[in-house]
Amino acid sequence: MILQKLRWKSRKGIRELDILLQSFLDNEFTKLNDSDKKIYEELIEIETYDLLNAITGKSSYDDKYKSIIKKLSKLSTQNNGKK
Repeated sequence: MILQKLRWKSRKGIRELDILLQSFLDNEFTKLNDSDKKIYEELIEIETYDLLNAITGKSSYDDKYKSIIKKLSKLSTQNNGKK
């Protein structure tokens, strides 16, 4: 999937999540291997609040998303520390 389409699909309607996903696309996505890029494409199809809860550790998720969720959680923690 092209990056521009991923940017659009990564807009979930919750400001903090939108910023996090856009930051991930800008800083981490190109570093992923092809398999993880496909997993990210699947991940952004998850319902908004389920995705947010998975990233914040409030709910469980499929193990195949573990590496991406871990990176998003780390990025979220880093971004929160910059405030």
